[in-house]
Amino acid sequence: MAPALLPDIMAGVQGSVDLTYARRRLRGADSLMFAGLFCYRNAPPPECWLDASVWQAALSPFLVPDIVGESRRSGVLVVESQRCNTPWSHSVRQVPFREDRLTVAFWGRLDNRNELAAELGGRDLPLETTPDAHLVAATWQRWGERMPERLVGDFALAVVDHARRCLFLARDPLGVKPLYYWAHQKGLIFATTASALRCMKGLTPTPDKEWILHYLLLPPLCMSRDRTAYREIRKLPPGHSLSVDYDGHTRLRRWHRWRDDAPAASRRNPRWLEAYRERLEEAVRCRMSSPYPLGTENSGGLDSAAVTAYLARLLGEPGDRLHSFGLALCEQEPEFIMETSRDSGITHNHLVTDRGGIDGNDEESITRNLRVFGYPQEHGIGTGHTLFYRECERLGIRTLFSGFGGDEVVTNPGGHARLELLDQKRYGALWNILPGNPAARLLRFGKAVSTGYPQPDYSPDYLRAWKARWPLLPLRAEVIERFGLYKPYVEPARHGPPYRRINDWIINGLLPQGYIPTRLENCTLAAAAYGIDYCWPLWDVRLVQQYLSTPAIEKVGPKGIGRYLHRRAIVGTVPDKVAWKPTKDMGYARIQQELRETGIVEIAQRARREQARLHPAIGELLDQSRWNKQIEQAAKGNMTADFSFSFRRTTHAVAWLNQWLADA
Repeated sequence: MAPALLPDIMAGVQGSVDLTYARRRLRGADSLMFAGLFCYRNAPPPECWLDASVWQAALSPFLVPDIVGESRRSGVLVVESQRCNTPWSHSVRQVPFREDRLTVAFWGRLDNRNELAAELGGRDLPLETTPDAHLVAATWQRWGERMPERLVGDFALAVVDHARRCLFLARDPLGVKPLYYWAHQKGLIFATTASALRCMKGLTPTPDKEWILHYLLLPPLCMSRDRTAYREIRKLPPGHSLSVDYDGHTRLRRWHRWRDDAPAASRRNPRWLEAYRERLEEAVRCRMSSPYPLGTENSGGLDSAAVTAYLARLLGEPGDRLHSFGLALCEQEPEFIMETSRDSGITHNHLVTDRGGIDGNDEESITRNLRVFGYPQEHGIGTGHTLFYRECERLGIRTLFSGFGGDEVVTNPGGHARLELLDQKRYGALWNILPGNPAARLLRFGKAVSTGYPQPDYSPDYLRAWKARWPLLPLRAEVIERFGLYKPYVEPARHGPPYRRINDWIINGLLPQGYIPTRLENCTLAAAAYGIDYCWPLWDVRLVQQYLSTPAIEKVGPKGIGRYLHRRAIVGTVPDKVAWKPTKDMGYARIQQELRETGIVEIAQRARREQARLHPAIGELLDQSRWNKQIEQAAKGNMTADFSFSFRRTTHAVAWLNQWLADA
C-alpha cells in the first residue's frame, strides 16, 4: 500500500507532497565515509587482505561519489568516498588527506573551525576553502592524542602518523558518526560501516549467537556502545579514542566526560535562559552551512517543531531553501505540524498519512540495508524514514534535520527535580513546582517531607508493560533458562529509578544507554546511503552541556510544568500552541487500533513467509509451536496491544535475521 497524500486543507500552506515514486540511483551526491587497514610489523601487505575497489563499493553501494580515493604507504591502506555538502568541501581535490607524514580520513563536521584556526596561528587561513580534514591534520600535529578534546562537532576520524608508525581513531562524544574496527592479530581494520569489514580476503566475521538471542528477545538489549552482531567487530564507543602502534599494542581511552556542575538554586535567574537560548540557536545555525536546500523532520511535537522553526527563522525567507517532512499518522499530527509551518512561512510540506511501506522492514528494504549496515538494524527509525530520504534525493537536499535527543536531555521532563529539591531541603522551591490546587499541593508537600519520596527499583509503568509481554515471547523455555534471560529482559524497565537528581538520571542513567548511539548510527548510515547528512541539533555537545550546567529549578515550571527551560527559550519562535502543549500525545489510539486489527493480519502473512525459510540458527532458539499458534491468532486480527507489539517485533526480527544469516 502506498502512503496516502494528505489533502491540501490548510489555507495559505502549499506543497503537501505524496512521497510515492519510483526508486532510482542517486547521482552526484555521496557520504564522506572511509575504511582503512593498519598492518603490524611483519604482517602481509594490504593487497593480501583486500582489493581497494571492493572497499570503495562497500562504502558507496548505491551512490556515485563526488570524490573517491585511496592512500597506500608501507603497510597502510586508507580508502575514502566523499560527497560535497559544505562550501569548503568543494575545494577538496583528493581524499583521503595526505602529506609527508600523515594520512587523515574524516567524516563529520567541525563547528569550531574559526577557533581552531586562531589557536593554530592561522588567523588568515582561507576557511571557506579549507576542508575539515586539513584542520584535523594540523590539530594532530599540535596536540597529538589530545586532539579530540579540541574538536567540537559530530565526527569519526582516523589519523595515520607514518613518522611515528601509529594509528589513531576517535569518535564524537555522542556517537553521531559510526566507527567500527576489527583488532586482528596481524593488523587493525577500521571503517565507518561494518559492511566494509565483511569484504576481507579469507577473513569472515562470525555472527554472535548471544547477540542473535537478544535481538529476538528484545532488540534494545542488543543496542550497545561497543558491541556489534559479530564477535570480531567492535564499535569505537562515543567519546573514546583508540591508539595502535606498529607492534600491535592498543590503548582505548575515554577522552570526553560530561560535567555535572549545575549550581544549587532556589530562584530562577534570566541568565540561564539566555545562555540556553543562545546555545540552541547556534546548535541549529552551525549545521546550516550546506548551499543545497535543507530538509527538516517535523512530527508536530516540541522538539522537532523547535528545530524546524529555528531553521525557518535563521533562513529569513524559507522559500525553496527549506522542506518539512512529517509522518501525519495520528489524529492531531497534521494540525500541529502545519501550525509550525504556517507560523514559520514554510511552503514545502511533505506529509505521509498512511503507514503502508514506511517501516523499512519489507524484504527489498532489508536486502538493501544489510549492504548499508553490515548486519540487522537495531533501531527501527533508521529505515523508518526512508521515504524522507528518497524525497530529499529527488529534491537535491543533502542535509536533513531531526529533533531526536530532546527527551533525553534538553527537553527532559525534569521529574527528578522534586526529589532533588527535597533532598536539598529547598522547600520553597519544591512547593512552587508541585502540581494541583493549594489543597492538593499541600497534601503532596506533606507526603514528600514526611516520606522522603522513596524510589522503587523499577518504574511501575515500564515494569507492568515488560511483564505483560514476557509470556508472549516465543523463545524455547530451555534457552531462556540456560541463558538466564529474564533478568536482562526486565533491566530496561528500571528507567528513572533509583536516581534522585536530574543530572544523575541523564549522565549516569540515560546517556550511557546503548540505544542513543545505536539510533544515531542506524539513522546516519541509512540516510548516508541516499547522500543525506543527518543532523540532530538537540544533540549538540555544547547545548547538552549547557543544560547539564543549568540549575534544576530552571528546568521545571510552576505547578510542575515539564520541559520548562526549553519551552521558555523557544517562545516567539515556535507557536504557543505547540510550545505549551501539555502532553506529547497526538492521538496514538488510532494507530494502535489499526495495528491490532488490519495491521496484525498483514504481519501474520509476513510471519508465515519467514517461517517457511527459517534459518537453522534461529530455529534452535524459537519455540516454533508457540510461534505457529501466535501466527494463527494474529491472522484473525483484533489482538491486544501487547500481543500486537510483541508479535510485530518478533516477526521483523526474524525477517532481518533470516536474510542476514543467509548471506553471512
